[in-house]
Amino acid sequence: MTPQERQGGWRNLLVIKPLRHSVTMRLTVMAVGIGGSMIILLLLLVTSHIRSDIFDNKRDAVLQDAHTRAQVAQADLDSATIASSDDVAVTVQKEIARIRDSFAAAGGVGVVLKRASDEDSGTVINDLATDSNLSQLVTSELVAQVEGSGPGVEHWQSIRLPAASGYSPGMVVGSQINLPMAGKHDLYLIYTLAPEQRVLTVTARAMTVASLGFATVLIVMVFTMAWRVLLPVRQTSLAAQRLARGVLTERLAVHGADELAALARSFNAMADNIEEQIKRYDELSQLQRRFVSDVSHELRTPLTTIRLAGEQIFQAREDFDDPVLQRSAVILFGQLERFGNMLEDLLAISRIDAGASALHLKEVDMEELVKDVLSLAAPLAAEKSTEVRLHAPGSPVRVALDRTRVERIIRNLVINALEHGEGKPVDVTVAQNDGAVAVRVRDHGVGMSERVVAHVFDRFFRADPSRKRTTGGTGLGLSISQEDATLHGGELTAWGWPGDGSSFLLTLPRVPGEPIYEHPLQVVPEDASKAAQETAVSPTRPAGRSLQQFSPPAVVRRPEIVPPPRQQPRGPVTRYADATGVNPPVVVTAEPVDDTDETLAAVEGLLKAAGLEARSAQRLRAPVNSRGVTAVPASGQAGRGLQHAPTPEDPEVHSGKR
Repeated sequence: MTPQERQGGWRNLLVIKPLRHSVTMRLTVMAVGIGGSMIILLLLLVTSHIRSDIFDNKRDAVLQDAHTRAQVAQADLDSATIASSDDVAVTVQKEIARIRDSFAAAGGVGVVLKRASDEDSGTVINDLATDSNLSQLVTSELVAQVEGSGPGVEHWQSIRLPAASGYSPGMVVGSQINLPMAGKHDLYLIYTLAPEQRVLTVTARAMTVASLGFATVLIVMVFTMAWRVLLPVRQTSLAAQRLARGVLTERLAVHGADELAALARSFNAMADNIEEQIKRYDELSQLQRRFVSDVSHELRTPLTTIRLAGEQIFQAREDFDDPVLQRSAVILFGQLERFGNMLEDLLAISRIDAGASALHLKEVDMEELVKDVLSLAAPLAAEKSTEVRLHAPGSPVRVALDRTRVERIIRNLVINALEHGEGKPVDVTVAQNDGAVAVRVRDHGVGMSERVVAHVFDRFFRADPSRKRTTGGTGLGLSISQEDATLHGGELTAWGWPGDGSSFLLTLPRVPGEPIYEHPLQVVPEDASKAAQETAVSPTRPAGRSLQQFSPPAVVRRPEIVPPPRQQPRGPVTRYADATGVNPPVVVTAEPVDDTDETLAAVEGLLKAAGLEARSAQRLRAPVNSRGVTAVPASGQAGRGLQHAPTPEDPEVHSGKR
């Protein structure tokens, strides 16, 4: 287990977790800890002081009582009539019994009499004790002190007295007396301190209960005060959360002039500033979107007219004697197509920003959709000498989706792989599970760095800004693809490694909007190098940093626009058709054309150098030469809306526009 895991483990304990998430709890615990420590310290000091006072008082009383009884016993023995050793023994026994019976009120529990170790008189009596077990309580240290001091001096020692429930504190006091004929003997009086111990116990218990009550009151008071003091802070936190969720009108009530009131005023000022800035940025964003949308729409009409003229020039390029003019016609046509594609991207991103994108769902076989895309990309694959390999389950992969949008996503990924695959095979894999469908496009070309992967879905991003602009568009293709995937509730992810190619994974739920719990495919291909795989799952970097849940690599958005020679048609559709029975030839287009004098003037100016002439449907009466061109609706009726007429040849297919 790593230190981080161990640290995270104790932080998630039921006791620790509330403290980490509540300042009130922390303050309460700190106050209770400090207050509890002080209470315990005070309790120990007071108890110790009481115990010391009780013991000192009891000790003094016991010593005084023992001194008095020793003196009385000595006086009684001195005044007794002693004639023999038997008289000595009888007299001593009576004196010990008297002491035992009289000093119980003072706490006395027993008497022990022992012959002094240095006594050498001829009369010897046995050692006497009111209880044989008490003799064991007299230690050799106390005996040495008593015998070393002589008569009239008391020495004491604390002992543990046997009791019914264990032991009780006690005290033994020793002094020396002289017996008639028998000489020096040691007298030991034993006292119990059990009553004093009970008083001390009751006192400590009462103080403990009082301390617990005080601690409870302290907890309630501290918690209540912390709760009330931190209430404005909690309100500020909640207001900040609501502000972060987009409630820009959130403000705090200001009460008083203290630090908390200053915090509320600062928060309100910050919220005002944020709201103002966001409104300003929103206005700028709306202006920008409106500008892009308006400009894009305004450019469509003149662009359609210019493309009409460019197509005519391109079709007639072989009639030009000058090779420069022929090449110029090809370049003009290609750049017009590229410009049209850029305009389409701008319009698409404008619709996304405006929130006008909507799904047109239909149940589709994903494998068949991928095959259709690969069929359309076949000319580009042949041009790049690239083998495209499809790996599919072989059974229907049914999923509800917007065919146009998903086809655009897969087309972008396939074209990217062909453009960056360096002629190496491209693998397209289709997989499914109970909840999702996935398509992975894998090339073995130049690959991507981590920086490219991190920004590949950014708008207008290009992996190599210095790369010639012979291919690619506005840099919006992959951004639009990501928006299309998100609109389905899916994910568009990417992985790349320099020199080991790239992999792009589109994962869609079977029902748009449903969560994806398990991915049918992983973005990191199985054939990736070991170093690339280890980097992709490296625990030292955040998950997804190199695996881009942000999007696929920075690649060419559009294929190179180079129209093929006229004698080698590659596509089934064209923008050009000769309307049977119409003289002169009729040109029909896919986009509407403004049939205005300004539009026709622009077209005539572009076609003049080619010896061509444009006429509107209303001007069919005007004479035109054999190579003249008249723009009319496909239905043959005059009007502004021109329709698309399919014929066997379509340079649109070869230009990379699908």
